[in-house]
Amino acid sequence: MENAKDTNVAVQAREAYEGKVAIEALERAGRCPQLKGHVHEILFKDGFNLSHIINGEHAALTKSNIATMKDIVITKGGKVVGHMQLKDTVSNSGVRKTVQQIAEGKYGKTAVYGTTETTAKVGGKVAQKVHDSGISSNTTSRIASKALGKMPTTSMLGVAAKSGGAWGAAIGAGCEAVSSVVDVVNGKKEVSDAVVDVAAAGVKGGAIGAASAVAGSAAAGVAGTATSVLVATSIGGAVAATGAGALAVAFAPVAIGFGAACLIGSAISSIFDD
Repeated sequence: MENAKDTNVAVQAREAYEGKVAIEALERAGRCPQLKGHVHEILFKDGFNLSHIINGEHAALTKSNIATMKDIVITKGGKVVGHMQLKDTVSNSGVRKTVQQIAEGKYGKTAVYGTTETTAKVGGKVAQKVHDSGISSNTTSRIASKALGKMPTTSMLGVAAKSGGAWGAAIGAGCEAVSSVVDVVNGKKEVSDAVVDVAAAGVKGGAIGAASAVAGSAAAGVAGTATSVLVATSIGGAVAATGAGALAVAFAPVAIGFGAACLIGSAISSIFDD
């Protein structure tokens, strides 16, 4: 990956995946106030399946989206081999409730996985082990907010920029590092030049990733506000009452957010490549 346009493709792939997660969460739970919990489950399920392809284990969400004892079922060879309960509770009240549930033995036969922040707050207060899912509550909240079309706060935009920037920088620098190592080995580039190129690719990737993430979150928020206003009108309400209209309204923030992320990312990458 030798140019910013290629890095932008990877950034767009990340935005597309998060859009898929957002839509899956909406399909499963609707406009649930606690949609981030469902986002956490989907992210974990997808990550588990990707990392367990070789050993044949498969994670699936429970059929009920309000299951109280387990959120994910693990199967292997058609047989159930495990259950998991996922927690994304970082508020004081949420932490107290989770601690109480675990202490009372509600999940005694179920493996409990929390977001990184949840695990840090709950883990030391209960005897049962709480595993870190490796997923941040910042990520689940950001994706859920885009799905619901919530106007992001300044703080949330900062989180989006940090997350997107880190991803873009890692992709840009990582891929340039591979390319530069090959060039150094083949005598096409000096080590000092390779170091400079990798650093530059990281900066470019970070800028593309941050700009795309912020644009996506902001556009989703604007789209959510606009659709709410539209649905409040007689014509908009009539359209939203139809099956196709309801889907269009529900998924509009995700679609528009993704489009904005791609548009801004492409614009930034073009500047770097010119």
